[in-house]
Amino acid sequence: MASPITASSSIDVQGMVSNLMSFERKPLTQMQTEAKKIDTKVSAYGKLQSQVAAFRDASATLSRLETWRTVKAASADAASVEVTASAGAGASQHMVAVQQLAQSQTVSSGAYASSAAIVGGGTVRIQLGTQPTGAASFTPDAARPEVAVTVPAGATLADVRDSINAAGAGVRASIVRDGDQVRLFVTGSDSGGNQAFRMQVDDADGTPTNATGLSAIAFDPVAAVGAGRNLALVRQAVDSQYTIDGVALTGRSNRIAGAMDGIDLVLKKVTAAEVQVDVTVDAEALKTSTQKFVDTYNALNKLLAEQTKYDETTKTAGPLQGDRTAVSILGQVRGIVRETVTGGTLSKLADVGITLQRDGSLALSSSAFASATVDPSKLEKLFAAPGTPVTAPDGTVSTPDRGLMVRFKSLGDSLLASDGSVQTATDAWAARLKANKNRQAAFEVRMTDVEKRLLRQYSSLDAQLAAAQQSSSALASALSALPKT
Repeated sequence: MASPITASSSIDVQGMVSNLMSFERKPLTQMQTEAKKIDTKVSAYGKLQSQVAAFRDASATLSRLETWRTVKAASADAASVEVTASAGAGASQHMVAVQQLAQSQTVSSGAYASSAAIVGGGTVRIQLGTQPTGAASFTPDAARPEVAVTVPAGATLADVRDSINAAGAGVRASIVRDGDQVRLFVTGSDSGGNQAFRMQVDDADGTPTNATGLSAIAFDPVAAVGAGRNLALVRQAVDSQYTIDGVALTGRSNRIAGAMDGIDLVLKKVTAAEVQVDVTVDAEALKTSTQKFVDTYNALNKLLAEQTKYDETTKTAGPLQGDRTAVSILGQVRGIVRETVTGGTLSKLADVGITLQRDGSLALSSSAFASATVDPSKLEKLFAAPGTPVTAPDGTVSTPDRGLMVRFKSLGDSLLASDGSVQTATDAWAARLKANKNRQAAFEVRMTDVEKRLLRQYSSLDAQLAAAQQSSSALASALSALPKT
């Protein structure tokens, strides 16, 4: 009888363990498949969170009252009169004429060989004030004390310039080239009739008014030329003079802030005739902001529809198909579209040309919206009214006059809040994905131990079979060597 243990009984340990491990690892494959599905949902909620944020921001813009008070200003001659308007300025038309531009005072010295020319030392006393009766008059401004500028002995023209500029006396000095020579220019820091100045000198040489030494840069408007009025008047400090709708006005500078409510003017040059300036509603800016809202709404509507749908043709479901949170968000957003606002002439989106389409998207009619912008205050009530709480007989509180964009923004804020539905769902799916990854890691550790155990068991069995085969072979040889009877 042949032995049941032969040389062919040696075990393929690796192949057998590999087959067993394939069976043992089936739960891991299931976990990996589940992880992919969860990861798809996490990614879907990431896209949803980003789109809700864009929609909320567009709604926030239209929920601000100042958005609906946006105006633009235009000048018929911007090279002469520039006009700007801020939110809240009323639509208006004005006629502006410029008779005189405001300017600062400038005085100039005689010619020097170079900026290194020696001028001398002493003290320059600079006083700001006005010239009430013309260039030869001066009234000091007691509210702005005289500033004493110390000039060191042997000072050069450049040293004099630097000393004046370092004093902060309301003037600035500069050296201007004149052919092969230079001159010292001193200019008031600001324009306007109250920015005139005088420069009296206490010359170290003891002669404060002559035209030598430091006194050569003295400028006292009431003094005689060459005897205290040694600098030449290049430009007198004067106010701007202009008219608005025929009313004579003055300004300290050429930039007239608040010339009219919310309207600033910049006077650029004297005009030969009146310049028309217009402030009108910036309908294009309003349309741009509204179109952005429509676009972000449509993008959100499309995303939610795609993520939650089931395609009968392909038999495939969107990543968030059946997800209660996503379906609820879609319903809430579309619900506000159908709501109305009380207390105003305009009560719903359709009144301004924003209509709901069959697929749930919105469309903006340019012509209808343009008609509505004729009176932005009505749009303001429809979109941005803060609302007044109303308590019903049953105790419930509502704000029926609250603007639609305020409602959309409020919804967006609640969805994106740390405890909002979008963040809560995102966190929940992220937690499930993390738990799945942890289970996979723990399973991998367990499978490693199982594989080691199986390898040990079948390797031992293989060794035992090999030993049995050797014993069988030896016994067979011994039996064959016995004498035959």
